[in-house]
Amino acid sequence: MPKSVSILLGAGFSAPMGYPVGNTLNQLLLECDDSKFGFHTSGSLVVSTDGTKPDFGYKTSYDFQFDFCRDLIQHFNKVRGYFDYEEFYDFFNYEAKEDPAVEALFNSKSYGSETDVSQMLYGIKNIYTQLVSQFLKDREGNSWYDNAAHMCGPIWPGYTGILNCLQNWGKENIVNVHTLNHDLFFERLNISDWLQGELCDGFEELGSPYFGDLSVKSRHYKCRLQQYTGNYDKKFRLYKLHGSKDYGVYYAPQGATLIPEKYIKTRWGVGFSELYKEVENDQGELSYVRCWINYHADFLTGTTSKIERYSEPLLFKELFQRFRENLKEADKLVIIGYGGRDSEVNKMILENFDFKNKPSFIIDPYPGDAVKYLQKQLGAKLLEVQLEDVSPKEFETT
Repeated sequence: MPKSVSILLGAGFSAPMGYPVGNTLNQLLLECDDSKFGFHTSGSLVVSTDGTKPDFGYKTSYDFQFDFCRDLIQHFNKVRGYFDYEEFYDFFNYEAKEDPAVEALFNSKSYGSETDVSQMLYGIKNIYTQLVSQFLKDREGNSWYDNAAHMCGPIWPGYTGILNCLQNWGKENIVNVHTLNHDLFFERLNISDWLQGELCDGFEELGSPYFGDLSVKSRHYKCRLQQYTGNYDKKFRLYKLHGSKDYGVYYAPQGATLIPEKYIKTRWGVGFSELYKEVENDQGELSYVRCWINYHADFLTGTTSKIERYSEPLLFKELFQRFRENLKEADKLVIIGYGGRDSEVNKMILENFDFKNKPSFIIDPYPGDAVKYLQKQLGAKLLEVQLEDVSPKEFETT
């Protein structure tokens, strides 16, 4: 069995690129309005190419759901005295349904034709997920990197040190990278001198029967999309444990109902509102079957809500099983930019990684109490340095 390194990434890994960490994302959501985006009749959040608010001629039901979501965010902040985007997700999924103050808030205004607060709370789940995704951008406003140029060495500002470590580990090891982030920055590293295209994530395009609608200047094309196959065959292997802003579900018809069939990856310019599957009938004729239910990415948030989904069989159960297996086989563990607040992830680490006999490392220039507690439990070496400055020598063991 080849040697392996297991890595766990949190939001701090993407921070040098300008991606919002927890407090920044909290503030963005607190201050958000719909002056620069709107909601299409399909439910998808859309932004005009010139940055102005899209005009559909009227407010859609999803616009009204956003209005309530925004008001509920302010209500949560006022009552709690702070705003936490993950706690808020749990709040409107559970507590808000039984909270008289939330019902009073709903009844205090007109939110379109909706008269049932329970239905409104159910609807804002999809609105809120899209809001979080909307703010997952780097300091240049980029969230997609498929058109990025190859990044040549020897320097990548903010990441030179950790990239040198990855390159060094990849010479003799399988490098299993587990991330809790939804952004696409780690995939961007694949187009560089350090990873050299040796990154895989379990999704494959060849043989996929799934397609999306690509719209370019009023022209529409069907574009083949990658499907999750669970095949990892390169030296750098990426496992997005909480999903990703480009992951979605194709729902297939089964009688009068639709059931989740397969996780797929969308692409820049291809949304989730028009997904298709190529199928063959009894006569051998091919046709496209459209998914009518999905219109946004699927990733996990919340404090307890996301843990409940860890056992979902279509994707997350397998990803977390891989996580546990990789921890058991790992010769070393490296944790980067993770705040240590996911109790279930911590439990998996402690139960599956042989920390008594194998080395572990935590890279965090500003470790909080939860990180220090996890460090103590693992007996890990704490590196209070920036990712730019970390050196492969820090991970040498005798």
